[in-house]
Amino acid sequence: MARKLKVFRTPIGFHDAYVAAPSQKAALAAWGSDANLFARRIAEIVTDPALTAEPLAHPGKIIK
Repeated sequence: MARKLKVFRTPIGFHDAYVAAPSQKAALAAWGSDANLFARRIAEIVTDPALTAEPLAHPGKIIK
């Protein structure tokens, strides 16, 4: 059974990068980050349905 996806966000320049992933570790890998952006409070989980719709429609793809 597949793990439930969550949507995560981090700022990249003038935009935010959203990704639907099963874990924070998977989100960091999708963003190509070597640092734990969640520990630095630079990245966060998103629960707003208006912001999660597109990333959930394209899991693993970075949405700006």
